[in-house]
Amino acid sequence: PAVGRASQVGPLSALASQLRDRTRSVGRCSSFLHLHLGIDGTGLPSVASESFPAQWAVVEDWSVGVDAPRNTVLVSMASLLDDSLAPPGCHVIHAYVPATEPYEWWAGLERTSAEYKHKKAEAVEVLWRAIEKQIPDVRSRVRIKLEASPLTHERFLRRDGGSYGPFIPAGQGQLAGQRTALPGFLCVGDSTFPGIGMPAVAASGLIAANSLVGVRQHWAMLD
Repeated sequence: PAVGRASQVGPLSALASQLRDRTRSVGRCSSFLHLHLGIDGTGLPSVASESFPAQWAVVEDWSVGVDAPRNTVLVSMASLLDDSLAPPGCHVIHAYVPATEPYEWWAGLERTSAEYKHKKAEAVEVLWRAIEKQIPDVRSRVRIKLEASPLTHERFLRRDGGSYGPFIPAGQGQLAGQRTALPGFLCVGDSTFPGIGMPAVAASGLIAANSLVGVRQHWAMLD
């Protein structure tokens, strides 16, 4: 997204060239597998603890790296932190691979086909195994189950290739800032610094807003 206050169009060709260069200089994250569950919480803790945390991670094989497809799974059980997120006696769980699922493995599949449904059920097995590390009988507790693939991510979030977003490998620079070749025209969102994820995107908007308001105005708001 872009925000601006330019009083006239200005050097649009320079802006277009700059934005093209930006897109060519960044890579793109892979996609996701998700498993959202609503489960019967009978006998499970109601608050997080060291022995039963609200979040945990599982790496199936350290030798292949944490960014290998279907090797690292993150699990969040947010109802251990806020019991209003689930009905009494229940818990919610979200398990996912952290942007390591290749879209290419799913491209061309028809979402309504038996092949796709089988492939999705097979793929999320790694997520089930990660949850079972903490809750061995989780499958028998399920009341609600939602599975998601890169095609789900692409469809509902309107992300090309189901991607999490743009990235630059560590040590190879950083994403561009908010200012552009067109004075008063700023870019925000996960294609700008500080990058992907909701907190980072919100920060990019904050940076843009602060760029449009002078320091004296900042001080005035603090008075």
